[in-house]
Amino acid sequence: MKKNHVRDYATAAFRFYACTGSSIKYKKKIYDEAIAQQRRLEGNQGGVSCPTEAAIIHAEDALDAAAAELKDLEAVEKTIAFIERNRDGNNMMKALEMVYMAEPLKNIEWGEISERVHHAEINIPASEKTIYRWLSLAVTTFAKERGLRI
Repeated sequence: MKKNHVRDYATAAFRFYACTGSSIKYKKKIYDEAIAQQRRLEGNQGGVSCPTEAAIIHAEDALDAAAAELKDLEAVEKTIAFIERNRDGNNMMKALEMVYMAEPLKNIEWGEISERVHHAEINIPASEKTIYRWLSLAVTTFAKERGLRI
């Protein structure tokens, strides 16, 4: 199969989403880590619920630095919302989770996607061709939502 950079990027984004849970959770994690890091640098000035101005600025800078990741997560969330509104959304989401989102921390080996598709084919009432069509739709939707060239 030829290399498809958009599909690879979308797959990575779906896997990243599976690791983080949502853009809101990821944003909170980045913000909280930046506040904690700045507090350690400042010697823990300010109260628990009262971060210093420097800590807030540091957290906002961290969020700005993570803008690309946040846009990826938001595009995945919009893709999932699109899939869920689809007539076959339930099965499409199962296929997406089984093929692209399963074991997100493990590297995907050569041929593993086709094995996952075959596994999905058995567990979802859909043909291999249908599953690949659903995955293609998810990738295309993600690319449009993310503003990628298709």
